[in-house]
Amino acid sequence: MVEREKNISVLKGIPFDIDAASLGESLRIRAGSEEEATLKELVECARKIANPKAIYRTCFVNCINGDEVTIEGVRFKSRLLSEKLHSVGRVFPFVLTSGRELDDYRLDRTDFFKVFLWDSLMEHILREATGFLRREISRNNLIENLVWMSPGSGDAEIWPLQQQKELFSLIGTVKQEIGVELKESFLMIPTKSISGIAFQSEKDYRSCMVCRRANCHYRSAPFDRKLRDSLE
Repeated sequence: MVEREKNISVLKGIPFDIDAASLGESLRIRAGSEEEATLKELVECARKIANPKAIYRTCFVNCINGDEVTIEGVRFKSRLLSEKLHSVGRVFPFVLTSGRELDDYRLDRTDFFKVFLWDSLMEHILREATGFLRREISRNNLIENLVWMSPGSGDAEIWPLQQQKELFSLIGTVKQEIGVELKESFLMIPTKSISGIAFQSEKDYRSCMVCRRANCHYRSAPFDRKLRDSLE
């Protein structure tokens, strides 16, 4: 379901798919084992209760001054964000979540294997929802190559996590619409949530390109030393 008002779009009940066999293989769970039976049980539960959601707003860049970017009157400070948005007029600040329904599910926290499987399921559903949101923004706005940046993603100094506050204020009713809120640490609840600013770009960009963290399970692109050094 999509609700639109004042350039704000709210997506609820984002569709997702879970291939239990494929997920089990990626988690190195042996076919026919008790562990696989547990995974299938949790997959069926997740299918019934999961309700991933997203909210995004269509905005325009007011001005760029050095490392500062002003969007609809809200100022952000990031050299990379400034560089990436230099020739971009329209942007899409967003928050996406796998949903409180999964986060609040009563699970025996002493059963570490189930906790691991449930966390993996939430991560999988978030990735599915991420793909849907990317396609939704691209299709509705005739964008061929949509990329985004997230506060605190990559190395912290690239775009400080603290600017989550400004991002949430730019979007507006995030908690009311999709149930995501900021902690004092600027991390989000539910934990399986993503926020950022999406925009059209001729070149591909992912936060992993400027992150020096080695052996990261979530890395989706190789480290680009030339790009990272240009920000020093």
